Amino acid sequence: MRNIFLLDDITEPTKSKAAQKGYTFHDSVTPEAVFVRSKQVPDSLITPELAVIARSGTGTNTINIEKCTENGTVVFNSPGVNANAVKELLLLNLFLRVRPVEKAYEIMAQIKEEVLQGIIPADSVLDVAQERRTTIIGEELAGKTIGILGLGEIGERLAEACFHLGMDVIGYARTQKDSQYFEQTAELAELLEEADFVAILLPLNDQTRGLINTESLAHMKSEAILLNFGRGEIVDETAVLAALNQGTLTQYITDFPTANLLNHSQVICYPHIGGTTIDALTAGDQVVFANMDRFIRYGTIKEAVNFPQVTLRFLAPYRITIFHKDAPGALAPLLRLLSEAAVDIEHMASERKAGMAYTIIDVADQEKEVQQAISLLRELPQVHRVRLLRNPHLVE
Repeated sequence: MRNIFLLDDITEPTKSKAAQKGYTFHDSVTPEAVFVRSKQVPDSLITPELAVIARSGTGTNTINIEKCTENGTVVFNSPGVNANAVKELLLLNLFLRVRPVEKAYEIMAQIKEEVLQGIIPADSVLDVAQERRTTIIGEELAGKTIGILGLGEIGERLAEACFHLGMDVIGYARTQKDSQYFEQTAELAELLEEADFVAILLPLNDQTRGLINTESLAHMKSEAILLNFGRGEIVDETAVLAALNQGTLTQYITDFPTANLLNHSQVICYPHIGGTTIDALTAGDQVVFANMDRFIRYGTIKEAVNFPQVTLRFLAPYRITIFHKDAPGALAPLLRLLSEAAVDIEHMASERKAGMAYTIIDVADQEKEVQQAISLLRELPQVHRVRLLRNPHLVE
């Protein structure tokens, strides 16, 4: 049985599949795997026993990636699976900002109450409603400009949807994108000066932290609306509140609530629900669980945050996986050690990423020699993690 520590709940279909594959769920201090959505992963869980962290979602700012890499713990996430959910929530907010639907509900609720009290005749409801609608005349999104900060999967989907609504779309990202749905600019100030809506969809890193601050907010239109569905720390909330109070910004909508933001009448806070739909949660869970399961059982890696992608059919009795520092000739001492231990190599695959390498070596049915080699490999200073896997179809 393999132990998964659940920091967040997991959808029932994925939980059922995990149980069928022999996984158990316990709050162990030394789990083999950790499943998480948005909670902080305590560094105390990153032990020598922890092989994998499965993050159902995109952002990894709640995970100590550096420590995981040093520990030889692979981190998987599920970028893109919640893109449609976030896009739809953003579109909903755009529509609600130009069409005062909430006020329309309030008017009709008041009319209903007046009908019940006999103040308004039942046969005059439509006439009264049409008279009062003059206070809630809205606008249209067509012809307005949206600036999208971050042109990943969500940003591109939002850009396409807004383009088809007749909006002018300006995109901002570090890498150049080729799209018919937006014009891209490398100048943030230029985007902020033109946009009626600014949608933040950037990841949090050293370059984006505090990107929207007093200086950048000064470039925005006073009637503009700022929507943050990237990460809370990208926006300097003190600067945003000051802009709202000074009338140089109309509204701030965020999926990252704080105590300071809750009390402001021009701020709308959501409880981090951007990617929270049944469809997105299920898809995210399934993606990271499948990647986690493949890694634990076969040592193969697909779309990891901190490990290179390596796949190899498991046809030999044993498999050695080695996560190690990358350098010219890095494989030579590892292979030499196996050769000196008289271990026969049947298949091998190795890839590198960000100064690290991940090597899969399939070997013959020589358990004693393999175990000795494993012990020696773990003593090498350049090696971060070594795992020995048995092919269940070939080794009992």
